Amino acid sequence: MSKVNLVIVATINPNEKEALSHYLVGVGKLYEEVKAKSVVKYKVSKASIGDYTPSLVSIMEFVDIAALNQVFDGQTYQALLPYRDKAFLKVEAYISE
Repeated sequence: MSKVNLVIVATINPNEKEALSHYLVGVGKLYEEVKAKSVVKYKVSKASIGDYTPSLVSIMEFVDIAALNQVFDGQTYQALLPYRDKAFLKVEAYISE
């Protein structure tokens, strides 16, 4: 087993606070189920290189790739996708093994 990090870079939609709350609660429960840990969360104030300035960067640690896949491939997460799409203007996630 090898730990895996998920790096999330996102821009929050300020007009969809309810969708954001629903998404974060739902995904938080999924993270708890697989014992994922929050490594760090940052609010971003401005870009140093490039034109894109996200709202936040978050790094989550999973025990292995199977735990990460359990979260994002499951039906429960799939049901959260409409909320995610409303909650964020842009969201990207990167896996670091």
